[in-house]
Amino acid sequence: MNIRQQITDDIIKAMEAGTPPWRKGWTSGCLHFNASTGKPYAGINQVILGMQAHTDPRWLTYKQAEAMGVHVRKGEHGTRIVKMVEVDRRKAEAGGEEQETLGVEGGKALVMKAYTVFNASQIDGMAPLPEREPGAEPSEAVDAVVWGLQDTGMKLNFGAGQPAYYPRSDEIRMPQARDFHSVEDYQATLLHECAHASGHPKRLARLHMDARFGSAEYAREELTAELASAMMGGVVGLPPGPSMIEQHAAYLSSWLDALRRDKNEIFRAAADAQKICDYLSERALEAKPRRAKWGVMAPAMTREPVTESGDDQTEPVAFARKPAQPRL
Repeated sequence: MNIRQQITDDIIKAMEAGTPPWRKGWTSGCLHFNASTGKPYAGINQVILGMQAHTDPRWLTYKQAEAMGVHVRKGEHGTRIVKMVEVDRRKAEAGGEEQETLGVEGGKALVMKAYTVFNASQIDGMAPLPEREPGAEPSEAVDAVVWGLQDTGMKLNFGAGQPAYYPRSDEIRMPQARDFHSVEDYQATLLHECAHASGHPKRLARLHMDARFGSAEYAREELTAELASAMMGGVVGLPPGPSMIEQHAAYLSSWLDALRRDKNEIFRAAADAQKICDYLSERALEAKPRRAKWGVMAPAMTREPVTESGDDQTEPVAFARKPAQPRL
């Protein structure tokens, strides 16, 4: 069974409608999680569950629902997700309808197994979704993410014409918060640029430093950052802003091309996005608050703002939220 190809085909079909499908299930600003274990799903499973039009982030297998004394309604169709397991080689070679062998070494094999989960909205007897526990406000959480990256040397400046991350100077440039549709839009965009910054060689070492707009490397990085910012929005309780959604059209065709070329692309992007989330969350927890706190509405800059000066002669490449001519 070619599980990876089937999942990729499903994602391509959904993307052809014109909107990143994984944004559907993150409108609640919460990660999808297993209601039995309480653990959030990771990587590609967050992407798959994010494609479903359910506002409740809780999921259960049929057996888990039975064990909890609740019941999947008759006629409901579940969502297939995957997990990696190591099994005996002979067992893997015997095959199965719901598994795909990814690699073999010695007497062991790495297998991708598919299984079905149901959303809480498809299950009778589920308690109402509890309100999110009080904690850091999204603005405070985004502040902490930025501070954590600044602790590693990243710079943040305001006053730019469009949001962008410049890897060679390790710098995020943002318009003023008042230039965005909303506070949430500003925060979501800043998280996206932080996702790019995580790929700097002194952090996760993911970026192709000379990637140009329109190249496969640029598209791959934009897809990874898109998934990571959507996941981080779930971590901090931040739904996607309208600017993030509006600007996806510039990248959809290149993302589709990448997925059509390689069935593993979405799995790699989702795995990298999970690494980004884990890294940014860790940095946020260890962050040292800046003396002059900048808020989401009117950032009090600790550095001089960027001024508009046309093409930047010192930065050849930027990962920008709007398609721009390469800066030569």
